[in-house]
Amino acid sequence: MVPSVILVDKPKGLTSFSVVEGIKKKFKVKVGHTGTLDPLATGLLILLINEATRYAEFFLKLPKEYITTVKFGEVTDTYDAEGKVVEKREIKVSCQDVKKVLQSFLGRILQLPPPHSAKRIEGKRAYKLARKGLHVSLKPVEVSVYKAELVDCEMPYAKFVFCVSAGTYIRSLVHDIGLALGCGAYVEELRRTKIGQFDVQRAITYERLMCLDDLYGVSVPVWEALDFIPAIDLDAKSAKTIKNGLFLYLPSCLEEETFVRLYEGKEFIGIGVIKGNRLKAYRLLPQT
Repeated sequence: MVPSVILVDKPKGLTSFSVVEGIKKKFKVKVGHTGTLDPLATGLLILLINEATRYAEFFLKLPKEYITTVKFGEVTDTYDAEGKVVEKREIKVSCQDVKKVLQSFLGRILQLPPPHSAKRIEGKRAYKLARKGLHVSLKPVEVSVYKAELVDCEMPYAKFVFCVSAGTYIRSLVHDIGLALGCGAYVEELRRTKIGQFDVQRAITYERLMCLDDLYGVSVPVWEALDFIPAIDLDAKSAKTIKNGLFLYLPSCLEEETFVRLYEGKEFIGIGVIKGNRLKAYRLLPQT
């Protein structure tokens, strides 16, 4: 099977790891994911099959869109509905107040990951330490919030659409919005609807996928999925130079490092990188 990409709509209750393992066992292929979803969450997973796993980083960097239902007036230890309620507060804010406070969360912000997260602390997952009742000290990270829209509101519940950079925790974002309003909040429901140009409407449900005999009808070659990266067509001599680990000199000069898809005719050979006026291999498919 050619290196491929599958869009899967993850159901509630399953971990991203269990989805990956289920597909591995049924179809006897190598599988990698490009960003996990909590068991509570549903929605889009981009799964990479066989040698497509070499290109995971390019999908990991894409922005993500979520629809989330939030409950105000309570705080949980996990920042979502699966956690223990640790504090209840009176709700003294209106839906208009909620809409106004969203403006302060747009753009680049510092965000503290939730204690119950997959972040590592001295080699151990934060959520494993938190479950043991140990203090979890995580460092804030800079993330970007491109869109924060209130689409429905009837206290104590509200529904939001967020578009964020890779690495953003929606649970932390909701928790911080609750703190800013003074009433607390946690994620009741969460659904990932988009990753970059990929939409969950194009995805196959995990249940339906596991009923199929093979992956050919639901997968796309990785070079097609990577079409958000510009392409360069090389002649045979130039392609050989790149495959041998040497540089190609280009007539134009780019100041910023730029990734490109490399083709020899119609054959995808991998990803290259341009810096200055030099093109070199970055991650090539194994030569057969």
